[in-house]
Amino acid sequence: MSARQPDDWSSPLPDDRSSSTPSGLPLDDPTPPHGWAAMDRAFTPAPGTPVERPFDGPTQPHAAPQGPVPRHLQSVPAAATSAPRTGAFGRPIGRHRPTALMRLVEVARVLTGGLMVLALVVVVAPFVLRAVGPGLGVVVGHVTGAVVALAATGIAAGRRTPVWPATVAALAVPVTVLVVLYLNWWA
Repeated sequence: MSARQPDDWSSPLPDDRSSSTPSGLPLDDPTPPHGWAAMDRAFTPAPGTPVERPFDGPTQPHAAPQGPVPRHLQSVPAAATSAPRTGAFGRPIGRHRPTALMRLVEVARVLTGGLMVLALVVVVAPFVLRAVGPGLGVVVGHVTGAVVALAATGIAAGRRTPVWPATVAALAVPVTVLVVLYLNWWA
């Protein structure tokens, strides 16, 4: 049996039993296959041909580079090269559970975002509606409250901030929101 070469697809097959399918029907291949089918047929060895695959052994990990460590890598600690696995929303997987302070900082971030949107609405609404604004005192109160809440959230969410100052800063955000709402909306 001879295998067809990729360059002779256009030549007709000889009409003998060696060019038939396993069921005994003659092959009807008027056009060459295209794409992956052509490559599969072109590189498939004839039946009974042994296929040699080199075996180099199991894949070995890359060896550590020999010699001095480059200067730009000298200051990186070993712990910084491997980050913890994270799931949805960047939360760590495994034994790392959010602490009460982390939850408090999350609440502070949400409240700060809400206060900033409220301050933006108070500033922009008179221009959009072409109406008289709420007054200079209300606008200044909202903007000042949003800036204070943003600064407190930044302090609370800082990685280098110690626990107690971070807790106080995170608790200052709801207090700021309540003061702004009381002075400008409820009083």
